[in-house]
Amino acid sequence: MKRVYTVVLMGMLSGCVAAPSGYWEQAGRTEMETHDDLAHCEKTAYLDSQRNKTDEPFKGLIIEKNCMQRLGYTYSKTLK
Repeated sequence: MKRVYTVVLMGMLSGCVAAPSGYWEQAGRTEMETHDDLAHCEKTAYLDSQRNKTDEPFKGLIIEKNCMQRLGYTYSKTLK
């Protein structure tokens, strides 16, 4: 019975962690350049999480967002 509760809880939590349905954009940047910049920011967030072991589950997402904004991107929630 405990296993059933664990599986149900994991299923419910996976909905909370789903990726946002938008995209990063910056005038004059190609899709490939944006992809490369996002990969850089994801790596930055990952390295920070490895350096500073923390219990904050969304800290990496905040670091990634701040990195992209510093590079001049804005996040759009509308579909392309």
